[in-house]
Amino acid sequence: MNSLLLFLFKSTLSISLLYLAFRLLMRQETFFKLSRLVLLFMVMTAVAIPFINSPQLFRPMASIKLEPIFQSYPIVEESVPTAISSDAIEHSQLSPEVVQPVTISFTNLLLYVYLSGVIVSILMLIYSIGSVLLLFRKAQKVRMEGAFLKIVPDDIPAFSFGHNILISRHDYETNSEPIITHELVHIKLGHFYDLMLMETFKIIFWFNPLVYRVVRDLKEIHEFQADDFTLNTGIDATKYQLLIIQKCVGHQKFALANSFNHCQIKKRITMMNKQKSSKAWRWKVATFLPLLALLLMAFGKTGENVPMKGNVPEKAIETSQPVQGKQSSQSNRLIEIRKDGNYIDNKLCTIEEIVNTGKEWQKASNDWIHLRNDESVPYSRIDEIRLKLRDAKVYHITLSKVNSDEVVYFAGDVTRAAKFSQGKFSNWMNPQIVQLTGGKCDELKYSVMICFITDKNGKVRDARLSKKCDYPEINAAYEKVLAQIPDWTPAMRGNENASVYHDMWCGNAKSVILKK
Repeated sequence: MNSLLLFLFKSTLSISLLYLAFRLLMRQETFFKLSRLVLLFMVMTAVAIPFINSPQLFRPMASIKLEPIFQSYPIVEESVPTAISSDAIEHSQLSPEVVQPVTISFTNLLLYVYLSGVIVSILMLIYSIGSVLLLFRKAQKVRMEGAFLKIVPDDIPAFSFGHNILISRHDYETNSEPIITHELVHIKLGHFYDLMLMETFKIIFWFNPLVYRVVRDLKEIHEFQADDFTLNTGIDATKYQLLIIQKCVGHQKFALANSFNHCQIKKRITMMNKQKSSKAWRWKVATFLPLLALLLMAFGKTGENVPMKGNVPEKAIETSQPVQGKQSSQSNRLIEIRKDGNYIDNKLCTIEEIVNTGKEWQKASNDWIHLRNDESVPYSRIDEIRLKLRDAKVYHITLSKVNSDEVVYFAGDVTRAAKFSQGKFSNWMNPQIVQLTGGKCDELKYSVMICFITDKNGKVRDARLSKKCDYPEINAAYEKVLAQIPDWTPAMRGNENASVYHDMWCGNAKSVILKK
């Protein structure tokens, strides 16, 4: 959901800036074919930019630390913003008797409003197409070269729809030659397919008023093209312009139709009589390149979802042994948790020294800090270092084991959070805890911290209690349930699945006091 809103935001800004540049540089020129291609390219580029891998113009801000949030039952935060470390979100419980009110977040509200607009736009398009199909049913059909001519008794504006030309009987009997010639140009140049693309674009970006201006300008260019081709067939320009003046009055316009009557009279006649632009004008198109480059740097995908080269220490990926004699920023950001102690650059360090070094690293830049542990190291030592760094507001931390190429991220550093496959995690876990404790968990005040990793396939491993409470039966119940956690939908980082570390507070204590 957040990804959809972010895509809409980026694409809306992109098309708005590109269209304003088009209005400034190209709208009054007479190279209609090039103007048409530029408009279509702008639309497709605005949609594609958020998906194109390119370096970001700005580096992401440092992670934000959230204060503990206490909830009724164990829960996994399923939509943690990318810039927020989810391990900084601690959970506990309120009393089970308290009924939590149902709330709708601002993000959800925006989504509902957006989807409502999409539905209305689709219904309007269906209505417009239905109106044309109703005219088809009562039309007299005439086969002609390159199109199907449909003559209707109603007084309607002549227009083309796909490979069909609809024309009133009065126009067919009095002015058929210039009108049919005009509409055949629309069919020959494929203007109908342009309009199909633009109607889809309007449905997606219905909230952007500039999108409607883009559609209007493209239809105008279609008419300019058709007028130009029609006059080149030898039709008298004066009579043709008088016919346009007669027809451009108060007729219905169809969304996917190229109407002979469409467009303002003055603009069409002005373009017919305007001197052709110099070919040197085509170089104006090149002025879009710097703007496109800026949009790609600002809204491209790579800087947001894919770690920059050097963010993950290469020692953690390429080898399980320390790189001797290499004092790059990568190797200096590796904390090794060995059997005999904790090391930075092969130097034995205390927890306090590790925390102070982590602060210095983060102050210097927001590159990754990597924890690499021997396989035999107990989880308690890993958790101790990780929690100390988090309490010191040191973020962007990854984990891996010595003999593994797997890098484990925290939920705030992935693009899409992992999701529990059976709905809400608390709804799965809480009834089991109540059953195993015989309801005692509802009577006692306690808090525990649970931890586990969801891997790239959504499998859960290393589930444990990192902080226990004073009641052995409750600890035992949580340990038994943690050993049976079902699969999750994997988290994603960029376009690839990612392993993610989760931790959360559970219980019904009114507060959880963390040792600083």
